[in-house]
Amino acid sequence: MTQTAANSHAPAEVFTGLPVGEADLAEAHALYRGMTVVRAVELEIEKMHRLGRMSGSFHSSLGQEAAAVGVCAALRDGDMVTSTHRGHGHALAKGVPMEGVLAELFGRTSGVSGGRGGSMHLHDRRSGFLGENAIVAGGLPWAAGAAWARRRRGGDDIAVAFIGDGGFAQGVTHETLLLARFWASPCLIVCENNGLAHSMPSDRLFGAPGNIARIVEGTGMHARYVDGRDVIAVAETAREMVAQVRAGSPAFLECGVYRVRPHSLSDPDYRYRPKSAGRDWLALNDPIANLRARLDAYAASRVAQIDAEVAAEVEAARTRAEAAERPPAAAAKSFVYTSPELQNHA
Repeated sequence: MTQTAANSHAPAEVFTGLPVGEADLAEAHALYRGMTVVRAVELEIEKMHRLGRMSGSFHSSLGQEAAAVGVCAALRDGDMVTSTHRGHGHALAKGVPMEGVLAELFGRTSGVSGGRGGSMHLHDRRSGFLGENAIVAGGLPWAAGAAWARRRRGGDDIAVAFIGDGGFAQGVTHETLLLARFWASPCLIVCENNGLAHSMPSDRLFGAPGNIARIVEGTGMHARYVDGRDVIAVAETAREMVAQVRAGSPAFLECGVYRVRPHSLSDPDYRYRPKSAGRDWLALNDPIANLRARLDAYAASRVAQIDAEVAAEVEAARTRAEAAERPPAAAAKSFVYTSPELQNHA
């Protein structure tokens, strides 16, 4: 197993990353834009919730953008992705339209799930995004099965399953790991180890970041750890692993990230970590600010232009999404099934 960079759970050091070579500027700007889109959309969602204009659950991935964007940058249009309850970044990075995401969270018919799924059930098959899953690690067997089925039909498309460190403790994860290896299912499993399974510190379960990948390596599957603060490192590592998976071998990538926000909007995280923990970590380790500083040395005006463009795009998408049509009340009965026997009994 290869481990790169430092323990990303500890905010003790300023993360500076490596310089961006001039030949890589176009890709670096694309990665920067991708992360900025995820951050801006999630901040807008958070704002709408606090203003009472959105309802339902919301699990922020603020600070984890490099993992989603870096991995999805290595994928093709035909590749598939499954996600978690914290999956807005995965959806956006895979190309799901931001207006469709926002409309879904507003409960509008133009949402990617018709306004029925909300924050934890985004899906858009046109983008290859097979869906989020409110069940911890529930998307993993979807991805392994979809990848195996696609390979059986011919072609070399792959599937990526995002899970969290909490998901690694689920039985279905280990069943799927073994079955994917047995079938040689072309599936890349990406574990975003953000240091907390709700309130349980992951180091109490697995020790230091990188240990989850070591556990997987013991099954015979190729596994690596990458510092999830560095989107360029994530993208480079993901490209190597995607090539291997496309050639026919499943693989596992652990990304060391950090959960900056509470588990959800209703989570009193001050009960299990210092109130300033997320803010302190972001001040030193923000993947977007870090890449911005590295890019400013080459083209500060281009970075500022991307920031302005993304802000305008998100504002326009939010305005259109909020103004979209609401489902009629009768739609609540659609896709709800029962049997005549149960109806008669009622």
